[in-house]
Amino acid sequence: MRIRRAVSTDSLLLSSLCVDVQSLHAEHYPDLFKMPENDDFAVPYFDEMLADSATIIFIAEETGQALGYILCKLIERQENLFKFAVRYLDIDQISVRPAARGNGVGAVLMKQAETVARELNIPRIQLNSWGFNTHAHIFFEKMGFEKFNHHFVKNL
Repeated sequence: MRIRRAVSTDSLLLSSLCVDVQSLHAEHYPDLFKMPENDDFAVPYFDEMLADSATIIFIAEETGQALGYILCKLIERQENLFKFAVRYLDIDQISVRPAARGNGVGAVLMKQAETVARELNIPRIQLNSWGFNTHAHIFFEKMGFEKFNHHFVKNL
């Protein structure tokens, strides 16, 4: 398996890889998430992300086929009256094609994010996940992540 950094010409590829995870979210929360209508639905978003110097995207490939991607953002917040300054790598998105799941693709992508964080001297990696996504929660915990914050919602 090959992991490479995404480049500006990868927007359509990333958009097509994003269909799987976007569809999953739209199925569970159709009032929040839009169902993608085609593979190019997120091209403008990925164009923007690939141009952002605080965003790093990696693509996992094998035998010329893209298997998944991870989108990481460098987050830096100044100290305020309530919190100390913080600097962390946020895993904003990770998606692996359904046929490639269980083969270590996600783990390799997560390890790549860890490598980047270490290279940038970033002390923490964070991510969030929707409550329905229990398979992802198990995976994140296997990768060494622990729960530290809970969000609650009450629909009226």
